[in-house]
Amino acid sequence: MRKIYALLAAMVFTSLTYSQVYLYEDFSSGTMPPTGWSFDGLPNQWSSSPSSNAGGSSPEAKFTYINQNTTSRIVSPVVDLTGATGVTLSFKYFYDYYAGGPQIGVATRFGTGAWTVAWQTTPTGNQGPKTQIVPLTNVSQSNFQFCIFITGNLYNVDYWFIDDIKLFTPLALDAGLSSVTIPRYVQSGSSFSLKGVVTNEGSSPINSFNVSYTIDGGVPQNYTVVGINLALGNQYVFTHTTPIVLQDVGTYEIVTTITAVNGGTDLDPSNNTIEKTVGAVSFVPVKKVLAEEATGTWCQWCVRGICFMDYMAETYPETWIGIAVHNGDPMVNTVYDNAISNIIPGFAGYPSVTTDRTAGDSDPSDLEAGYERRLAAISPATLEIVNYGWNPDTREVTFDLQSEFVADINSELRFGVIFVEDSLWGTTSQWNQSNAYAGGGQGAMCGFENKPASIPAAQMHYDHVAREILDSPYGTAGSLPMNIATGSVITYNYTYTIPASWRYDKLHVVGILIDQTTGEIINANNEISTYVGVNSPVFEKGVAVYPNPFGDYTNVSFNLDKASKAGVEVYDMFGKQIFSVKEREYATGQNLIRIGSNDLPNGMYILKLTIDNQVVTRKISVIK
Repeated sequence: MRKIYALLAAMVFTSLTYSQVYLYEDFSSGTMPPTGWSFDGLPNQWSSSPSSNAGGSSPEAKFTYINQNTTSRIVSPVVDLTGATGVTLSFKYFYDYYAGGPQIGVATRFGTGAWTVAWQTTPTGNQGPKTQIVPLTNVSQSNFQFCIFITGNLYNVDYWFIDDIKLFTPLALDAGLSSVTIPRYVQSGSSFSLKGVVTNEGSSPINSFNVSYTIDGGVPQNYTVVGINLALGNQYVFTHTTPIVLQDVGTYEIVTTITAVNGGTDLDPSNNTIEKTVGAVSFVPVKKVLAEEATGTWCQWCVRGICFMDYMAETYPETWIGIAVHNGDPMVNTVYDNAISNIIPGFAGYPSVTTDRTAGDSDPSDLEAGYERRLAAISPATLEIVNYGWNPDTREVTFDLQSEFVADINSELRFGVIFVEDSLWGTTSQWNQSNAYAGGGQGAMCGFENKPASIPAAQMHYDHVAREILDSPYGTAGSLPMNIATGSVITYNYTYTIPASWRYDKLHVVGILIDQTTGEIINANNEISTYVGVNSPVFEKGVAVYPNPFGDYTNVSFNLDKASKAGVEVYDMFGKQIFSVKEREYATGQNLIRIGSNDLPNGMYILKLTIDNQVVTRKISVIK
């Protein structure tokens, strides 16, 4: 619901202390522009976004790039500030940088007069999420208005997110805990630091404050910041000096609070505390990162997507999965295509990308940074494709998605499946690829600068193409229970008939694990790990790894129907070989290879057993 307060005095928890809020807008109505607001220039570039990139709560306002050199403003309602003094404007924003040039700022006016700039900056990179505070002077009139504007070459911004606009008279002493940064999941026994940002939202400079955190209501851990001079609107980034160690597996509530501002009492304690939940896990599950790209053969800039998607697939073949979701061409999957603008946070047209359906990416050139960001995030569960079967006569595939959970879950998760096909091609003009890089005027782009503006279909083969998504773009409802305990192993079966027009030898089956609450993909896999390529069912059933998890050692047991060579390799989650047991001849019958854990710290690994030309893969974990 839209919140506009005219001359509203909000009493704060201190004797005879008041803060006046004249206008507040959080865009929660989802209507753009909100009631009383207006757009001046390029109204179609402003929209309501179901994201929280600016640092507030969803939804928020979003400005999307356009190939024009002009000015666009979001303009406030008229506010009566008669007799008001010390008025301040604050808002949260995230500026997604593409190239230099545009300026962003705040301007004020009275009635229909000319705009006077009150604050302005030229971003040289991504900005935020941050709170911008702008002190305003000489505004005490009945017909006051302000605007938040962007001006210049507006093609050089990807998008600009804005939220929580507040026009108010600040309290004398008001420090706000703007953000706290801690991981969502950590390995039990490992340490991490609590980091945060404090913003001065009061009129008096801040010279010191205390920041403390508690774990599940325990003893506060204190850290005092002194010797600073934080003026109104400025921010201080801190790292708490006492690292956090969560020894036992489980879920912890960490509450961070700032107190003793300038050695006294903060006049508004409502913005001084942030609560976050951290899960400590027994081991770090193997993780693959999934990227989705909005593309189409008609899109002249989408060859940039082809370039960077291929680069990622070639550079990180074991830990990155790419999905090209086509629009308006023969490769479109209508259901997936219709959902892509909601799947990609802050969707800004074609080509756009997202990594694990999280914010922080936009252009295909961001894929590598997004991959590195998400690979470092611990998943609360493994994800495997097991019990895979294929009937070439009926073209039916059947398999299970299976997850082992290393943290308690108390929210809705879903399994999902995406079928992806490589090397698609066609013969009609709809398969021609538009190419803005033709002639080299836009710079080099993987050789596309040497190809024509419309690349003939005969010269194009399309990879990573999304063919189907089960059972919806947001996974399969009810595929996982709402409450999952640490150590649970949950399996869900899928059966699907491959259309005759799909080439089975070019298909990939991609499993995904989705957090339905946040919308993010928390793990993915395209490796069919249960005996794929092994022809003998007797051989399949004869392999066992025990104990698993293991402490000092584990046994790899296998049964041979004839004498064969066998060996073992162990890899870490990044694909680095840790050690191996050299191949040698083993006799018919039951055999055993014992592996010690001397060279293996606690964690998860991939064990590959090779017998002649057959390979069996197992996930193993070490807990000492």
